[in-house]
Amino acid sequence: MNSNPTITVAVTGASGLLGRPLLALLADSRYRVRGAAWSRAGGGLDRIDITDPAAVDAWLDEVKPDVLVHLAAERRPDVYAEDPETADRLNIDATEALATSCAAREVNLIFLSTNYVFDGTSSPYLPDDATNPLNDYGWGKLAGEHAVTGASGRHRVLRVPMFHGPSESLEESSVTVLARAFLDSDGPVPLDVRQTRYPAYAPDLAVVIVGLLPGLAGGSLPGPILHFSPDEPFTKRDMGEIIAPLVGAESARAVADERPPSGAARPEKVKLACPNLEAMGLMKITPFREAIRMSLESIREAGGL
Repeated sequence: MNSNPTITVAVTGASGLLGRPLLALLADSRYRVRGAAWSRAGGGLDRIDITDPAAVDAWLDEVKPDVLVHLAAERRPDVYAEDPETADRLNIDATEALATSCAAREVNLIFLSTNYVFDGTSSPYLPDDATNPLNDYGWGKLAGEHAVTGASGRHRVLRVPMFHGPSESLEESSVTVLARAFLDSDGPVPLDVRQTRYPAYAPDLAVVIVGLLPGLAGGSLPGPILHFSPDEPFTKRDMGEIIAPLVGAESARAVADERPPSGAARPEKVKLACPNLEAMGLMKITPFREAIRMSLESIREAGGL
């Protein structure tokens, strides 16, 4: 962990699934950190509407960060598809304004993006491979990437897959929410077997981001795009077989559902190749069986399970 006491880090989306472990990790280091949130602000977080450029400018001028970690986003593809205009204001417009404001203040920004910028036909994907999103969420994140990299050559994009982590609610992650079906019925639980996913653990992502901060602050990170992804492939049925016993159900209740999934289109298989992070020694990955157990235990302790 970096011991440099001079780096001030600002974090948007600090109350979220990744923001919480990131702030906890930064608080245990010698970084100075300020987190912003909106609907769940409190507990030392600044309540900032990042869709308001004037509010963002005032916050940056107050905090005077060396780097900004931009996590705030609409991350649910189906919600994005229902109201793309609202989602675009957060994922595209606010990201562009943040990137521009940071560049004007010589603040280097890292933007969390998604493996959904790819269509899943040519895995594994390198950072400079051609993109082709299949849904509005992917297109919005890709537009955010372009805004970030266009605003400054020192800004960076970090693409990641779906992730889960410590939480108070099963519904906060599309991974842990799979437990809900086992709790709500006693019968078979049909789960998708068409799409392959590579679920990450949010505290692992937090470690990666902290490891990138010195290079980000100094303008020495490779880029402009970085990838992080575990190697373990899972369908939803595969994950369900592991999750079921952790919530008191039989693994056999997770059965294959080969019907095309409903909702926004998703790529069938997107594995991110991670050459830069591998070279930097930042590929900390907790095995899924251990990680999902810790995520569910945290939800149980919080009374959400």
